[in-house]
Amino acid sequence: MAFLDLYNSQRLTSDHHTIEFRVKQGLRLGIYLHDRYRGGGNFTVSNSESLNFIKRLKLAEQISLAVSVTPIQDIDRGNYRVVAEELGINLLPLPGWRSLAESLTSIPFSLSRILKTARNLLAKSDILWLRLPSGVAFFFWWLAKKQNKPVIMHVSGNVLIVARSQKYKGLRRLTARLASFTLHLLTRWMSRYGITLVSGGELEKLFSTPLHPVYQLDDILLSEKKLLPPKRTKGEAKDLLFVGRFDHGKGIELLIQAIEDLRVDFPGIRLRMAGDGPLLEPMQRFVAERNLEKNVRILGFVPATGPLERLYKEADIFVLPSDKGEGFPRVILEAWGSGLPVLATRLGGIPYKIHHDKNGLLVTPGSRKELFNALHRLIQDGNLRYRLAKGGYETIRSLTFEHQARRIRELLHRYYPHLGVHP
Repeated sequence: MAFLDLYNSQRLTSDHHTIEFRVKQGLRLGIYLHDRYRGGGNFTVSNSESLNFIKRLKLAEQISLAVSVTPIQDIDRGNYRVVAEELGINLLPLPGWRSLAESLTSIPFSLSRILKTARNLLAKSDILWLRLPSGVAFFFWWLAKKQNKPVIMHVSGNVLIVARSQKYKGLRRLTARLASFTLHLLTRWMSRYGITLVSGGELEKLFSTPLHPVYQLDDILLSEKKLLPPKRTKGEAKDLLFVGRFDHGKGIELLIQAIEDLRVDFPGIRLRMAGDGPLLEPMQRFVAERNLEKNVRILGFVPATGPLERLYKEADIFVLPSDKGEGFPRVILEAWGSGLPVLATRLGGIPYKIHHDKNGLLVTPGSRKELFNALHRLIQDGNLRYRLAKGGYETIRSLTFEHQARRIRELLHRYYPHLGVHP
């Protein structure tokens, strides 16, 4: 009975097994996520999937979150719907920045506030979770290391690629490149202390060493029991789906051009595009200028639960034509979990999980011809769609939330057994 009194338990059940997660009473988790914003008088969570993923791991009874607060006029309100306060999380505000370069150059002027917030978060935490790359996160890491507190770091993207974005021009481009290289070196140094999780095989190759291994993490909430097996469909496919941020590097304009080419052979082709971002309105104008409104529908922000799930279920093909900067996009996992065949690009961590012609099709980033040919092939060949979707389904079965959660808890038990976190 004494052992049972130490823990609260939650059971997660899948089709194949039951997992019991034990939460040690009194254990406190501190989180720093650098891309959090303030809107409408409430702190809101932009990347709600990541925060919900961490919360659902049930690592601790109490969670505190340090957030960067960006002025409401600088963000797209539609993207920020989940209010963190409603999740029962204690919030600690930090200064907000509009860009990577601005955050690094502004740190000296905000250092005292950053350190004060970091000390406050550590005082409320027994274990720290940091999302990287982030220059601000370094101060949380440094104080945790000084206090010998356990740290989990999740490197979610390759910062070296970020500075290549088309939005950086002239001197800003040079500043962004210097900042990204500095931040990359800082992240590598930080990965030498604590548990480092990375998104995708490219980042694992970039950061892992024999003395300091890193571990892949796909922070999705997709449960094994909710996976949808692929369906056999005959004839031509009609419904294509893109889900992602409307920003440079996602290949959005190229995809719309490919649909313009494809409608010559397939007049009934339909592409639905879900997401928000700075290129939303320019792409809406781009579609109108080419008279593609019957073939391309830009939906804007779509809530993850319910409406977005329906979009996946109604689609025949999922396509993500990114041409710059990807770790491993979560939307590919969601598409696999919905029983869809996936077409993506040979970029970042994508080729480490998508094996061409087995669980997806891969094309060269930025190649309109390859994208057209691959989509043409998928639209015509129902057997190919089924075979790729089946391969994706088998892949996602080993990447569900249950598998990810078990791995994280095993790592905590191995590296920090005193925390009392059990697999």
